[in-house]
Order: sequence, then C-alpha cells, then structure tokens
Amino acid sequence: VNSIKGTGASTAAITIDSSAGTCTANITNRSNENYIINGGCIVDQRNSGSAVTSGFAIDRTQIEGFDGGGTGTAQRVTDSPSGFTHSLKVTVTGTDTSLAASDFYTLRHIIEGQNIAHLGFGASGGTSVTLSFFVKSSVTGTFCASLGNGSNNRTMPKEYTISSADTWEKKTLTFPADTTGTWGTDNGRGFSIRWCMGAGSTRTATADIYNASEAHATSNQTNLFATNGATFQITGLKLESGTVATDFEHRSFGQELALCERYLFVLPQSYQGTTPNSQFVHLYINHPTTMRAKPTVTQVNPLNIGGYDSNESGTYASRFFTNSGTPRMGTGSIFDAEL
Repeated sequence: VNSIKGTGASTAAITIDSSAGTCTANITNRSNENYIINGGCIVDQRNSGSAVTSGFAIDRTQIEGFDGGGTGTAQRVTDSPSGFTHSLKVTVTGTDTSLAASDFYTLRHIIEGQNIAHLGFGASGGTSVTLSFFVKSSVTGTFCASLGNGSNNRTMPKEYTISSADTWEKKTLTFPADTTGTWGTDNGRGFSIRWCMGAGSTRTATADIYNASEAHATSNQTNLFATNGATFQITGLKLESGTVATDFEHRSFGQELALCERYLFVLPQSYQGTTPNSQFVHLYINHPTTMRAKPTVTQVNPLNIGGYDSNESGTYASRFFTNSGTPRMGTGSIFDAEL
C-alpha cells in the first residue's frame, strides 16, 4: 500500500514512503490558521454592543463607510448561526435609492502585513487564500466581498448570492495570489477584506481579477441601502491559505482579546502615579501586549497629567508626566494602534 484515498477523492489523504518508513498526511484543518482576528465577533472593547454609525463596530472590523445619501448603524448582536454566540449587524436607517458614482456602503477588516507576508502576494508563486463566512440579510440577491492590498490599488471583488431572506447561509470564496502590485509585509496594512452592501461606479470593477483600483464590488452588487430597515449580518469570518475552507476554529475569549489588544485596548481600571516632590514624576501604563505601533491615547477623566511623553512611550508602555499633584488616568481611556 503506497497511499490511502477516500472513495471518489482525486488526491490521497495519506501517502506512504515504504523505503523511508514514513508517511505524509494531507491535513486541511490547520490549527489557528485564521488571518482574521475576532472573526466570531465576540470582542467589542469600544462599544460593548452599542450601535455606531462610523468607525469600529467590533474590534478589528469597521464601517469603512456609509458614504452616500443613506444612513445606517452597525453593532454586535447575539443573533447568530448554530455554533456561534455573536454577529455583526448592519441596519439601514435612511435610504439611498440612487447611488452616486462615489457612494459606498462597506464593512472592512485589515490584516497586518507581517501576518500574511509568507503568502507571497505580488510575485509569481504566491499562495491562494480562501475566505469563508456566515451571512444573513433581509434582502436577497447578488452581494460582493473583495480582497485588496493596503494601498487600495490592487483589489479583486467576488460575487456571492444571498438566496433566502433572514436566513443564515455560509459562503466560501477563493482568491488566487496576485502576481504583481505592492502587498505590505511589515506592521502596516497587508490585506483589506471588504463586505459590500452597495457601491457606485467608482467603487465597482470586474469580478475575479485584480483591478488597479479600490473595488468594493461588481456592478451586479445589490443595494441594501435602497430599503429602509434592511439588515445585513456576518460572523464566522475566516481567511486561510489554500483553496479549501476548513471549519471555523473558536479561540478562547482570552486569546481573541489578546490578539485584539495588539491594535487597541481600553483601560479596565484607573491608574495612579506618585505625588511629585518638586520634580517631574511619571505615570507608566504597561500595555497588556506588545502593540502594533506606538498608540494614540484618548484620556478619560485624567487628573494632574501634564502630557504624554512621546519620546519615552512605545509599543510596550505609555508614559505620562506631571509636576503638580498625583497623576491619574481614568477607566475607559483608549490606547489605539489600529491599521
């Protein structure tokens, strides 16, 4: 026996090298291979489930734009398919029935370049990636997701069909590696993944090829924002190497939170320094993990903080100084190093 292959399969599940006494297994369920962080929509440090009209609706996935005459909200909700506890839900609150060329209504998830550098996009011989997700919408029709680079000048939109209203459906889309263009490989933007809900002509392009533009969708994209009260939900977001969509792997909440905190963390309690003695003193706040870059800090209820010491702050900790009274940083202060 040189191999073991399932009935009807085109490739062997196990290949045996009888001379070496070894075997090779074709394993598709690869542990932790999901380049999307918070794909189960469980972490929401900023909003705790409250609806927002712009910015990050959950950790790592944002409203890229409700950019047109329509309005909407996005929020984490508990309505989800079997095996999941949360999803990201968009609700149309004001319609845009005639899309202008520059209009777009899109969710976006950006992946750090270092995490996808090994895939080899931008040169020959790169590795394909497969996007899988669950989607539910009150509006049926053709919708699009796209994969693009951080510079938004290489994007491939792909179409999928929502067949039944208000029903969870799983979708799988495979993107071949681009052989040209600049694809980030450092701590900046690597991939941009988009889920489109409506797009004008300047944000549409040809399906299944890499376009030299920022394409969110094709011209067949359904306009969700033509219907007041329409909803669109996604969860189980997974991007992995290869052409096979494997099962979504649930990380623990602690693991998912730690991954999110590389890009943003919210201070869970107030921090207090020491009282100065006629000198500058400092308040150091250690970050829970190494952040992607030096964060931008939004202070909540600061007391006796003279300023942010940008020279002594970095990806490991942030330093604040004062020369008058005991410095304190309030609960809910935000440290943001998002892409």
